[in-house]
Amino acid sequence: MSLLANLTAMGHLTEAVIHFNKALDLNALDPAVHICSKVDVARTMFDGLNKLQTEWLMNQSDQQIGEVKAFQTMILSGLSSEAKDDLLRSVQIKKLVALHPKIMNHDILRRGGYRPDVAIETSLAKDAVLVHQKLESAYREIDRGGNEIRERVIKRVAELLYVVRSNIAHGEKTPYGPDLKKRERDEQVCISIVPLLELLFDMLLDQPCKKLISYGTLAPGQPNHSLVSDLKGEWDECVIRGALNQDQGLSQFSWDPAGSEQNASLFTSGDLPTNWHRIDKFEGARYRRRLVPTKTRTGIAIAYAYIAS
Repeated sequence: MSLLANLTAMGHLTEAVIHFNKALDLNALDPAVHICSKVDVARTMFDGLNKLQTEWLMNQSDQQIGEVKAFQTMILSGLSSEAKDDLLRSVQIKKLVALHPKIMNHDILRRGGYRPDVAIETSLAKDAVLVHQKLESAYREIDRGGNEIRERVIKRVAELLYVVRSNIAHGEKTPYGPDLKKRERDEQVCISIVPLLELLFDMLLDQPCKKLISYGTLAPGQPNHSLVSDLKGEWDECVIRGALNQDQGLSQFSWDPAGSEQNASLFTSGDLPTNWHRIDKFEGARYRRRLVPTKTRTGIAIAYAYIAS
């Protein structure tokens, strides 16, 4: 069951989507023109996950749960059994487990007397990578199967993600000057972390990667429906908020959570993930594919829509 199942209002979900779309914008920047690190992208995605966690926590009986446990529990309760299996089999998880050098907990380094440009003591380095080491050990048992082992691995993944989130939140400022090596470590870590965060966000939101909102010519009966007519899936009515305008005979949508309601169509298809590149190319540079909250007859959904650039 996804996090959306019990929601009746957008709340912090809208803010989470805004953060995620911002991360997509950052990730799409041309590095030859704009300076944007993977740390910036990961930080923005973590901000989005934090909003999801806030929304999730509001619906829990125990709201005094610790931050790490809350993050772990949100992921475990927010993923279906199938999603958990897909997550554990994913390339993103495998790359995280195998990441070398291992991710260090900067809080442990700092409390252990670590200083920039000074070699880290062996015992301190061992303590700093303990969370990553525990994930690696748990992952070795994954082939044994069983819910207990699967949940243990997911908890370890969540715990390590929380370490990364805390590391990049602290930046590289220290009482002894800037920690440039930490900046380099964080950047390398986030190169592997960003794809995993993107996958996790998608799974928690009931796979918007398989959902397309059409407010124009891609819908059934419209001029460009042939572009998606060969994809297997279902169409449904939905409502989105924002401004819908016409430009040279084509509809252009600008998402605005406080905007007017606009009728649209929602296409759900397992074929979409392998066809987005083709649809993106068709839509062109004037449109960006970004997440948009929508309401259907059955509740709240998050899906991709092509919004005006």
